[in-house]
Amino acid sequence: MEGPVEGGSDVVQKARKQFGHMLDCLRRRAEESGGGSVSACARAANVHENSIRLWCAGGAAPRRVNTDAVHRLVVFLRRKAGEPAEFDVGWRRALEAAQREADDARGVSRERDERRLFMESINARQFLEKSLDGRAAELRLVDRFLGTDDDAPPCLWLQGDPLTGKSALLGRVAQHLWSSPKFDVVGYFVSGSDGWDRADHFRRVMARQLTGRRGGKKPPADPEEVPRTTLQALFRSAAARSARKGRRLVVVVDGLDHDAAWRGGVPEGERPGTSIASLLPWPTARTVEESERGRAGKRSIRVIVSSRPTAVPPADVPAEHPLRRAESVRLLPAPPHLKADEQDLRDGLDRLRDSEVGRTLVGFLATAGAGLCADDLAELTDSDHARIARMLEAAWGRCLVPDDLSAGSYVFADGELLRTAWEKTGPDLRAGCVRRLHAWADSWLTGERPGTMPRYLLSYYPGLLCEGSRLERYVLDPGRQRRLVEAGRIDEALAQLDLLPDGEGRTPEVASRVALSRAVLSGHTRPPVPRELPRLFALAGDVARARQLALSAPEDAAKAVRLVEVVSVLSGTAPEAPEAAELAREAVRWAERTAEATPPIAEQDDGMEELAEAGHTLITCGAEDAGRAVLRAVIPCEAVGWASRVRAAHAIGPERVEWLTAVSRYASALAEGDVDEQAEALEIWGEMIKARVSGDVALRNVVKDFCDALGPSTDLTHVDLVALGASALTNGRRAQARLMVKGAEQALLDAFAAPEALSPADRAHLELELSTTLARVVQTLHDVDFGAKELLAAIPAELSRDTLDEDAQEQARSVKGRSTDTSSKGRAEVAVSPEFVGIEEELAAHPVRGRHLLAEAFARWEGHSSVSGTQGWGLPLAHALAVGGYAEEAVRIVGRPSDSAERAGALAVVALGCAAGGRGGEALRYAEEAAWAARDLADPAVRGLVGQAFAHAGAAGAAEEWASGDGRTGKEREQVERARAAVAVGLGPYAPEAAARIVGQQLLGVGRARLVPGGERHLPRIMGLLLALPDPRRPGSDVCAALQGLGAQPAENIQGWDMRAVLFHALLDVSGCRSGVVPLGGRLDRWERYVGSTPLPDGVLPVAEWAVLHAVRGDVPGARDAAARASTAEGRAAALAAVATYLAGVPVVVPAAEGWAPQDTSVLRFLALADVLGSEGPEGHEDPEGPGPTRDETEARRLVREVLAGEYWRYALPLLPRLAPEALPRLAELGLVHGAVGAG
Repeated sequence: MEGPVEGGSDVVQKARKQFGHMLDCLRRRAEESGGGSVSACARAANVHENSIRLWCAGGAAPRRVNTDAVHRLVVFLRRKAGEPAEFDVGWRRALEAAQREADDARGVSRERDERRLFMESINARQFLEKSLDGRAAELRLVDRFLGTDDDAPPCLWLQGDPLTGKSALLGRVAQHLWSSPKFDVVGYFVSGSDGWDRADHFRRVMARQLTGRRGGKKPPADPEEVPRTTLQALFRSAAARSARKGRRLVVVVDGLDHDAAWRGGVPEGERPGTSIASLLPWPTARTVEESERGRAGKRSIRVIVSSRPTAVPPADVPAEHPLRRAESVRLLPAPPHLKADEQDLRDGLDRLRDSEVGRTLVGFLATAGAGLCADDLAELTDSDHARIARMLEAAWGRCLVPDDLSAGSYVFADGELLRTAWEKTGPDLRAGCVRRLHAWADSWLTGERPGTMPRYLLSYYPGLLCEGSRLERYVLDPGRQRRLVEAGRIDEALAQLDLLPDGEGRTPEVASRVALSRAVLSGHTRPPVPRELPRLFALAGDVARARQLALSAPEDAAKAVRLVEVVSVLSGTAPEAPEAAELAREAVRWAERTAEATPPIAEQDDGMEELAEAGHTLITCGAEDAGRAVLRAVIPCEAVGWASRVRAAHAIGPERVEWLTAVSRYASALAEGDVDEQAEALEIWGEMIKARVSGDVALRNVVKDFCDALGPSTDLTHVDLVALGASALTNGRRAQARLMVKGAEQALLDAFAAPEALSPADRAHLELELSTTLARVVQTLHDVDFGAKELLAAIPAELSRDTLDEDAQEQARSVKGRSTDTSSKGRAEVAVSPEFVGIEEELAAHPVRGRHLLAEAFARWEGHSSVSGTQGWGLPLAHALAVGGYAEEAVRIVGRPSDSAERAGALAVVALGCAAGGRGGEALRYAEEAAWAARDLADPAVRGLVGQAFAHAGAAGAAEEWASGDGRTGKEREQVERARAAVAVGLGPYAPEAAARIVGQQLLGVGRARLVPGGERHLPRIMGLLLALPDPRRPGSDVCAALQGLGAQPAENIQGWDMRAVLFHALLDVSGCRSGVVPLGGRLDRWERYVGSTPLPDGVLPVAEWAVLHAVRGDVPGARDAAARASTAEGRAAALAAVATYLAGVPVVVPAAEGWAPQDTSVLRFLALADVLGSEGPEGHEDPEGPGPTRDETEARRLVREVLAGEYWRYALPLLPRLAPEALPRLAELGLVHGAVGAG
């Protein structure tokens, strides 16, 4: 929005008001014709309505970035008023007069604004124009350092204790360097807020500053796209450019001790692997030979850093780095206000304690340590806020100092004074202060207090508690965690979880709450959606999900680009689909929003480049109106490079001819400037020629004439210009381009052959800018199909390394084979995961399999990176809640998915939990709700799950009806049979006749199955039918016959058997079930020795079932060893949880379909059989010859704690109703307070 310009002469006001009067009269004339409303004007000009009002009222002159908008507005209004629809000379003069005078008025504060922007860019805004007393000696030290010769130490490391004013000093130094004509400065003030304490952020910020210094493109926003070598190259380039202009580049970095890679208190899992200090540049020492060539000067880069006192820099700083030299370090004395001696500080403390309120205030400060501000202390001491504020201000510098880590709070000036205050406070006052702190914290924790929770209670109070139930209550309180999230302190909330005691002392109840807290807090920081997913879902036909994923991108520009990628897919698969047009319009809205939010002066941004390319993609896809709208939005943005802007304007056509003409005039003005400006002019002309804009032939003549006037043989700076000019002429005048670049190449070859004959200016150019010159010449040689081998081989050894000891040929080698098209269209494509490439190929060749693979890939991403969702743990928690009697909370946790299948399945899971908890009425209610949600579904998996829910609720008729069906495919028929088996198990206690009938049907054809190779694979399924019998350990003859037919024969070798079948067979052997199956005996021992000593491919060995078998045999250490054979952490967690389930005697229900429980259904079937076959059996059917129970609840709790402490803690959730029922309502509250709802 435009704002009025303050100050200025009457002429300024007259020009501005004259233009406003003209515009307002025109708008009123148009309004009389029915088309000049303010809102209509804003839409026509694509600006805010307030801008229209200001312009018409003469309150502000349109800024130059809005010139095109004013053109559109005047043309629109004149057309509506019935006048010639043009922006004629009169309007041009009026607008130019207003803008020129406004520019003059703005110039008064321009330097101040630019200084402020610079300080903000280095995170030092708070030190802008801040007074600095008593630091004259330190400033003189910095001046002497900056004036040293190139051979002198290049780093100055200022070290000082906390509160010595290091940041203020470096803030003053940075401002001085910024305003000095002798220096160029880049900076970075390390801070724990907003990520300014990590090396990847340092790379990005520093690369942005350095690129701006050299006038190049903005580096990618992704830190991984600014590697160490690229950053060092940027340092080198910027330093060389400064030196060529007679200036020195200075790097200022404050607060190295705040670097997350170096400071304490950062968990190892979150500590960056690279320190900021290791990324700092330094020029290597000059050799004697270089010194003799006279390269001495005062242009080499200089680095100034600060930190607290330390003996050595971070470990990853190279051994030869100047920071490791003692001569680089200078200690800062304390600032004047801290120069009071110990007695002065004690006197200040005594004065603060003169009154009752003062003594109480000191007690709170000594007890709390840090974090209490004036508001907090006023409430705690029951005093007037103004009085407390005055007391704190009076004590500042005498015994208290502001706490840099907590805005507005105070701490004692040093540790010794804190100990003195602690001693003088006395135990009674300290105890009273602690009690009042607890009561104050309780009043906030219980929700009695509105407003924002004090920072002390969020960040510092848990440290006071140390341990105990109060610490658990506060750290694990969902409301308090939510406040930390809202305050942007997720890292603190996660770190506070580590304050809770771990190990044997942590109960499953606390462990489960810690695990869920960590999950929901971590869920707020998920990584972005993989770029390929939206278009893959579009290829799979799921447009709705593709749109959702596209809009999950963090940046508005990325949202528009992802939507365009979806449109591109639809244009090929469903060109007439209405969704394509709607998505294209939505992409336009995001593009326009992005352009509006882009400042008038902005560095080049890769996201904006992609947005420009997206506009061309829309046009190619047939959405021409949308594509043109996107291009219109990006053309005025300086964040888009010249190549993309010129190409966009050319694509739009006649409506942007005027803009192209203005750009050409701008390039002509640049051509009159220095070498860098001339290079930019040639780049602009080259892009316009490449785009074949109107008048491109004349532009070729302009470039040729400009280059003809250059003399690369006498001035090596002209080599760059001739190379750029030749590149511009490559299209259309290739012969001329070849002659020009050969001339430039020859000038370099001559210089390399006799460097001693060069002028000082040419020598300096080669030493400072050779890498850039080589890159430009080599690029042009490749553009015209010439080789560069001779040129690169001719570089003399003394020029092969630049002043920063970088390889001068590195950039030149990188351009080999690169396309001459520097637009976004020619940028390298982002690497695509091989997995996603495979999915795309499968979607094209085998759509069903492709969609399955896509669903699996999406589930893996979603389960590891959900935002306030419940993927992975929602369903098991809901089932556990239902078992424990919290069915309503369970339903709220699973939410109300829009997908009917998800909702029906989730409700069926809740119903099964209610049945397992002995609440048949609730089970039937939720089974009916599941049936209603699934009423229109044909999926046998979901229908089977609903039927199973009815079965466990005792509704036999409904259960059989929902589990019935024939199935259209073999897979569906298999699912129907699986569902009917599950229904039989559920009906066993309620309708044994129906269960027996289903079991009989399931046995049909089993005899034939054994005749087929691999028929033993049916053994686990048939053994599962034992769960439907009244006494699983005494099956009937038909079941026994089936088991005997599928079991191993006396002399049969089981080495080639399916491993899962072997384990189920072994379970049948050790259970004492009277099935008549021949035991495996020694064959099992040999098999176990084989699998225990042989490396097997991932997923071949059923680790969880094997571990449970050990537990059934009473070998818990063996069970742990078996679990350790898992190839993944998740597999090990699943196995340990399965063993704990058996040891704790937790009843298990095998879902009718896969994917509705954390464990695989095979593991659950094994557990259910182990539970009923390894126990004493039902009442009245005890088998004295069978094995007794092998339960161990103590060991089960130990295993559950172990699983809950890991990443795959969700596997332990089904055990909580038995081992920690008191945790269930708290887990429900925690999940719901964080808004974590949804199927998962």
